[in-house]
Amino acid sequence: MEKGSGFHFGIIGSRGDPWQVANVLRSAGRALLPAGSLIAGAGLWGCYWWPLAYFTREGFGGPWLAATTYLLAAGGGSALLAWRGGTRGWQKRRRTVFLLALLGGWTNVAFTLALLHGSVAQVLLLFYLSPAWATIFSRLFLKERTGTAGVLSVLLAITGSGMVILHNQTALSSSSWHSGLLAISSGIAFALINVVLRGEKELGDLQRSVAIWWGCALVALVFSAFAPWPANPGWGAALVPAFAWLWIGGATASTVYGVSRLPVTVSAVIMPIEILFGAVSAWILAGQELGWWDLAGGALILGAPLVHLLGKGIQTAGEQAA
Repeated sequence: MEKGSGFHFGIIGSRGDPWQVANVLRSAGRALLPAGSLIAGAGLWGCYWWPLAYFTREGFGGPWLAATTYLLAAGGGSALLAWRGGTRGWQKRRRTVFLLALLGGWTNVAFTLALLHGSVAQVLLLFYLSPAWATIFSRLFLKERTGTAGVLSVLLAITGSGMVILHNQTALSSSSWHSGLLAISSGIAFALINVVLRGEKELGDLQRSVAIWWGCALVALVFSAFAPWPANPGWGAALVPAFAWLWIGGATASTVYGVSRLPVTVSAVIMPIEILFGAVSAWILAGQELGWWDLAGGALILGAPLVHLLGKGIQTAGEQAA
C-alpha cells in the first residue's frame, strides 16, 4: 500500500493528517456554530413567556416590565458599544437606525404584551406570519418578483392564521383578539425590519441590537404612560436586570449571530423551532394545550415559507438550466 493511502476520505492518511483532522474539525465547528447559536436563540425566545409570567406573579408585569427590561438592555449595550467605539456607525446611518428603533421597538414590545395576555403557542404561530408579510413588502417596496410559489405561500399563511384565531369560541374573547392582533402586528414589523436591512452592510450586530433595544424601551414607555407603576412587587423583581442582560441579551445576540451568518433557506427552517420550544414549555409548565385547528393552522403557517423556498429553488434551477 502506498504511503499516504488508506481509509481517510480526505481526513486520515499522510504524516501531516493530524493537522488535517484539526483543520476539518475547526471548519465543521465554524459551520455548526451559527446553526447552534440560532437554535439557542430560538429556545430562549420560545421560552420567553416563562420569565414574563414569573415577574407578573411577583407583581412586576405589563408594560413597565418591558420598559424596565429594555432600558437596562439598552443601557448596558450602549456602554459596551461606546467602549468598542461603535457609536460612529449610527451617525452615518441615522435613517436606518431610526427605522430599526421604531420597527424593532414595536416588534418586541407587541410580542411581549401578546405573550402576557394570550396563549403562548398561538402568539408564536401568528408572529410567524412574518415570512408572508416579508414576501408582500419585498414586492411592494423592493419590486422583487413574487411568483406563483410566493402568492401560494401568502395564501397558505393567511388561511392558517384564520384557523388559529377562529378555532373556537374562546378565541373570540376580547383578550384573545387583542393578543392575536398584537402578535400579527409584531410579525409585520419584523418583516419590515428585514426589508430595511436588505443589503445593509455597515451596521454591525451590536449596533443593530442596541438600536432595537432603545426603540423597545421608548415604545414600552409609551404604553407604560397608560398603566400604573406596579405596587409592592415581590423580591423576585430584583432579577429583572439579570433577565435583561442575560436572557434578552443572550437571545438577541444568538439570533443576530446565527441569522447574519447562515443562508436564508437554513434560517427559515431553524427559526420556527421557537414554536416547538414555546408550545412544549407552555404545555409542561402552564398546562396550555393546542387544539386540532391550531395544529392544522400552524402547519399551514409553517409550511408557507417552505413552499416559497421550494418555488425559488425550482425557479433558480430552471434559470441555470436555460
